[in-house]
Amino acid sequence: MTPDDAIEAAGLAGAETGYRNQLAREAYDAGRADGYRAGYRQAGADQAARWNQAARAGLGGPARAELEERRWGPGGRGHFADPRPGDFPGRGAQPRPEPEAGPEMEATP
Repeated sequence: MTPDDAIEAAGLAGAETGYRNQLAREAYDAGRADGYRAGYRQAGADQAARWNQAARAGLGGPARAELEERRWGPGGRGHFADPRPGDFPGRGAQPRPEPEAGPEMEATP
């Protein structure tokens, strides 16, 4: 092999490498774009299916009044901050007297 042949072979190898690199970049970009499109299509289909499932579940679910009571408690939103049984009365509250149990009965022999 002459020096001119070696230089020409090196040039051809460099051109081939450049061509293969360009081909790989284009294939990668095309595959990536296809993957994104497929992913978005699948995400749209998944979301539509979940919305349908949620809508069907909502039809047989609790009524709005029941949901409001669960959320805000008895009396609705307007009475949300009202004291509830068992709430802490505060440090300055007076103790409540215990209710009397009535007369005690003694056991007879």
